[in-house]
Amino acid sequence: MKITICNSVAFWEQAKEAQAKLNSMGHEALTHPMEVEFQGKMVPVIEYYKLRKSTWNESIEDLKEWAMREHFEKVLGSEAILVLNLDKDGKKNYIGGNVFLEIGLAFALNKKIFFQNPISEQLSYAEELKGMRPVIINGDFSKIL
Repeated sequence: MKITICNSVAFWEQAKEAQAKLNSMGHEALTHPMEVEFQGKMVPVIEYYKLRKSTWNESIEDLKEWAMREHFEKVLGSEAILVLNLDKDGKKNYIGGNVFLEIGLAFALNKKIFFQNPISEQLSYAEELKGMRPVIINGDFSKIL
């Protein structure tokens, strides 16, 4: 099955691990790009993440738009998404704005939706996420069918 991994950029290493695991199981797993062009040079995604937090400007808005559209295309072409909702900055099973949008797109397109961990009740949109009926795999990738 073709699966797009959706995650906060802060979980980049975990996304690469999930991609390798899914690929070893016979799936075709897609992630965000490893590098992006920023100010005329290629930088690792995690560096871009740090830069955008410290220096927001129009070129970062352009890059953000590109990254969002690029990942939406992957969701469109996949049969399913896997959401890596991990702990971030003291928030349990974090799902940020971009990932919430990607989940909504997958839901609208009737794609299968898998969450690595349960939905956090701390999220103001927990009810909406539950209504999308994701399959919670609790870290067990064999549940991705």
